[in-house]
Amino acid sequence: MDGHSASVVHVVDGDPAVRDSLTTLLDLNGFRVASYATGSAFLKRLNASDADGDRDWVVCEADLPDGSGIDLFNRIRESRAGTPFILLVSRRNPSMVETARHAGIEQVYQKPLVHRNLLSYIETRTG
Repeated sequence: MDGHSASVVHVVDGDPAVRDSLTTLLDLNGFRVASYATGSAFLKRLNASDADGDRDWVVCEADLPDGSGIDLFNRIRESRAGTPFILLVSRRNPSMVETARHAGIEQVYQKPLVHRNLLSYIETRTG
């Protein structure tokens, strides 16, 4: 393991294939990963976690089974303002991208995403 092991990347996606693919990609590249099918499952874990959560990352689908990824971002921002958040959109949707940017989400990827772009983005910011 390298320096990534201090960070946890939380993958929140209702699609089991996408969730498993991202979890495997990140795990094989030295990240600790936790995955969730819903935003509420992730929030339950977030509320129970310790103070080291400031190193955590979130990779989240825009359309979750129980709400939107942007709403989840806003809820996370209330308690952990500095948590890096990557939003995944399922189709080309310029208005969703604009809404995400306006909310403060810096990185948005369209699915099917190029895994190496996502991995590179996280790696360059975790040192």
